[in-house]
Amino acid sequence: MIHLPDLVNGMAQTLAQIPDLMAQLALDQPIRAYIDMNPVANSVEKATYQLEPGQLLVIWTGTRLERGTMSKWSHVLEILLRALPDQSILDLIDSILAGVPYPGDGMVWRNCPLLAGLLPTEVIAIGRRTDTEGVDYGVIETETAETGDWPNP
Repeated sequence: MIHLPDLVNGMAQTLAQIPDLMAQLALDQPIRAYIDMNPVANSVEKATYQLEPGQLLVIWTGTRLERGTMSKWSHVLEILLRALPDQSILDLIDSILAGVPYPGDGMVWRNCPLLAGLLPTEVIAIGRRTDTEGVDYGVIETETAETGDWPNP
């Protein structure tokens, strides 16, 4: 199974290479990869609450072993987003979904593996949630499968 912090960081780094997206985000820490680290980062809810306008937060939410003709791990990551003042989360969502990293091969990021040993990422849900203060934020739920249960077949 892939090292999960590498997966979360890989998603954040890929999004950071999309010029159209970066133009719509804050200058200070526009994309944060949430890696659990006790005691400083032990609450996704707190990290979500602290998300500033113009920032994205990439979080791992779960993993399952898919069985079939070939067993493989499949990981669910969420991209949480808040727009800058006078901007819409809908525009950020569009920029993420259609994003083409630079440098790159000219393909939308979802059509390319984030890291070696992974299949391209699938977007499985898009929506909105409300934080504990009643402020809405966007959520893009993704699923990224490994090419197999390597190194443990």
